Amino acid sequence: MDTDDISNMAGELLSQISGGLTGILFDFGDTLVALRPSREEVFMLAASSIGLRLRLADVKSAYTIVDFNNKYSSIKIKDAVEKAAFYLDYNEKLCRAIGISSHFKRLQPVLVEQFNQKRHWSAIKGVKGVLGNLQHRLGLPLGIVANWDRNLRMIIDRLGLTSYFKVIISSEEAGVEKPNPEILDIALRGMSLEKSRKNVLYVGNEYESDVLCATMAGVIPILIDRRNLYGSCDCIRFKSLIHFYGAFDFRPALR
Repeated sequence: MDTDDISNMAGELLSQISGGLTGILFDFGDTLVALRPSREEVFMLAASSIGLRLRLADVKSAYTIVDFNNKYSSIKIKDAVEKAAFYLDYNEKLCRAIGISSHFKRLQPVLVEQFNQKRHWSAIKGVKGVLGNLQHRLGLPLGIVANWDRNLRMIIDRLGLTSYFKVIISSEEAGVEKPNPEILDIALRGMSLEKSRKNVLYVGNEYESDVLCATMAGVIPILIDRRNLYGSCDCIRFKSLIHFYGAFDFRPALR
């Protein structure tokens, strides 16, 4: 994404705002934080341990395919048994998408073990700088709205991000999840931004869960498209949070 692209996106953003920004809401997973190692890397490590040599591009493609119609729901999945059943089905579909179904029974217990041992959430590079500048330099109230279970606040606190946010809303606690716009309404009420919602941004990395949810809630959607999956999308799109923040330098009127 070059400077002309950022400037153009900044101009489009400015055209949608009247009276100045009043606040910014963020998604959490893969918007502000990412799994380290990535889920694709963990899958490949597990596969390698039983003698399978996979291409990273194939595993990434499989996750994209399976994710589209198989979203984890923290309000529908109530306990460890249901969670295990979800991931059993999910991993079987991943194996089908990659073309290794005959290895699923051997691979599944290894996947469970590897994901339990190796994965952890880390702040994406540059996140603290972007949040700090938005909060202190621009004076904007910030919030998080995520399809997540009750441990969302614990993870945010562990990563040293809690102080940046006025509200933190998890779907499990709210009892509603994106793309239902009611979850954004809860956050807007918590930030006293209901009447100025047309000048609020919602920043996320998924089209259906984030962009459509924001549109239905009457706030401005911003898509962070790190993998360039949505080249023809009908919304404002940036390659990263750093590029998103760069829009404020190109268009001082956004500040």
